[in-house]
Amino acid sequence: MELFVAGVIGLGIALVVNIVFNRLGVPVVIGYIFTGVVLSSFLHIVDVIDLEVLDHFAEFGIVFLMFMIGLEFSFSVLQNMRQEVLFFGGLQVAITTLVFFAIGYFVFSLDIRVAFVVGAALSLSSTAIVLKIFNETKEVNTAYGRNAVGILIMQDIAVIPILLMISILSSDDVNFELLIMHTTLNALVLLLVLFYPAKWVIVTLLRNAAKSRMDEIFMGATLFIVFASSLLAHLFGFSYSLGAFIAGMIIAGTRYKFQVEADLTHFRDLLLGLFFMTVGMQVNIHFLLTHIHIIVGLLVAVMFLKALIIYGITRFYRSGTASINTAFALCQVGEFSFAIFALSNAQMHLLDSYTHQILLLCVILSMILTPFLLKNLHKISSFLMILVHGRQKVSLMAEEGQYSVLEGHIVVCGYGRYGRELVAYLKNQNQAYIAVDADIKAVNAGYANGDNILFGNIVQKSIIEKIRVEEASVVVMTLEDIAQNQHISKEIMKEYPQTRIVLLVATQQQKKDLEGDSQFYRVVAVYDEVSRILGQVAIECVLETEATFKE
Repeated sequence: MELFVAGVIGLGIALVVNIVFNRLGVPVVIGYIFTGVVLSSFLHIVDVIDLEVLDHFAEFGIVFLMFMIGLEFSFSVLQNMRQEVLFFGGLQVAITTLVFFAIGYFVFSLDIRVAFVVGAALSLSSTAIVLKIFNETKEVNTAYGRNAVGILIMQDIAVIPILLMISILSSDDVNFELLIMHTTLNALVLLLVLFYPAKWVIVTLLRNAAKSRMDEIFMGATLFIVFASSLLAHLFGFSYSLGAFIAGMIIAGTRYKFQVEADLTHFRDLLLGLFFMTVGMQVNIHFLLTHIHIIVGLLVAVMFLKALIIYGITRFYRSGTASINTAFALCQVGEFSFAIFALSNAQMHLLDSYTHQILLLCVILSMILTPFLLKNLHKISSFLMILVHGRQKVSLMAEEGQYSVLEGHIVVCGYGRYGRELVAYLKNQNQAYIAVDADIKAVNAGYANGDNILFGNIVQKSIIEKIRVEEASVVVMTLEDIAQNQHISKEIMKEYPQTRIVLLVATQQQKKDLEGDSQFYRVVAVYDEVSRILGQVAIECVLETEATFKE
């Protein structure tokens, strides 16, 4: 009962705080952390609920986040990003850990085990905050976005050996060689299970769920895959998030990727919100105010050194602007540091309460600063570039190199009779296009025909973003259900009012009926099977639309 009441109070405060913060331009992550501070320091919610239970719920936010990361990086993509993941990421974790270990051991005379724990924890950045904001701002496909994502993936993978090392350091009786062999064997078995029998189960489950054409069944199948893969990884001694990450990578290579991502976005965001609320609950306001000078000094030193290391690693292979942006995007300390501190205390009781609270507040403040840094990356890099090179004009966009997959293309909504004819015509004309349909049978037929098609419900915002509607020259509605065409068109126009939409209808009467609703459609075309093929009509509508907009 207490947990339910606390949840209602927390949700209410979070809604009010984030509505106010949103109007002030403050990132939603800060709103959740602030809510946690209010709940713990002013309402004393932590006195009536078990924070450990809340932490377990919040951990699902990280699980969903890692699953979504996996969806973005199929094995082919990961192979193309091996420099960012293996080289940049590997060097960053190793060098940062070594630098902070040396400072802790030689400068502050920490115990060698404490120095390792602190160095390893400070080497990690916040996957939750950086990727959430990069996804929202669509910066994940920029040069610095790819750098950041690659390094974050390696950091998340590095959490496993770091936790393993803590387990080794916590016991004097442990057989090091035996533990390494056992862990390696478990990892190989887990990978074999997930990549062969589990992959077949995942694909078969999603295929049959898609065929049912019932949203709740498809979402249920997706949730089952996330939880089952996470549990499987945990049973083999690894983190829940690693299993979710691998499952996401498996689905990334299938045609169900975008619909799965669309279905889980809100689960991820809500559970991540809960995670950041639990972070805020760990803030001791009195301790923070009493030791603010020490905490701020440590915060500045950690973020500066970390940014310097990341800049140094990436600068040899990337432009100055991209390296600066990468460095400032990842200079904070991440959420997995909490797990490292908690495990080291549980197994070794290494950190006294004073040191633990100092480190904890330093991490939390760095996470609070991160959204503001990410929001002003270009201003920071521009200022530093001018400081170094003088007031010469620096073309940020040219230097960053946007990785736009689609631009000026035609979006074909529906792969039925009309859609197939339109796609065939566009292919013959070498016109860039992408088709989308929620019918998995139609999508399978498109794949078999070699067409550029994806499975998804175009009404969902994330699907609209994936097919880059805002950069399309025109969106052509080819569904035979006229009412559905209208509904989808209106949903698109809500998000992107300047979108050029062509509605293909069967008769002149239908065209006449729709012309009164012209605020939602740029062109209404009639499909005339006698005089010309559908593709010609669509292209003429595109040209007509472009001419209208030029006027």
